[in-house]
Amino acid sequence: MMQRLLRTGVSIGAGFVATKAVEAIWKAATGDDEAPNTDDDQATLLRVVTFATISAGVSALLEVGSQRLVSKAVNKQSNKQPKQLGRSEV
Repeated sequence: MMQRLLRTGVSIGAGFVATKAVEAIWKAATGDDEAPNTDDDQATLLRVVTFATISAGVSALLEVGSQRLVSKAVNKQSNKQPKQLGRSEV
């Protein structure tokens, strides 16, 4: 249960960081203040698809990376705890 909550929290945080990072990179690369969206009449299809592809790629990388870090941290923590012998091992 704790691992699920931790994974959810890390995923939300990673998503927020990824969104801000992609927007900052887009602004630096194109000079546009905002990312293109489908409601923008002046945004070309190429710009919308490019931004969506970059955004999805960064999100996928951060999702996989954050989940692996959480799994490693949880496994490392569970290995540190002393194991108690059950009734059958005694």
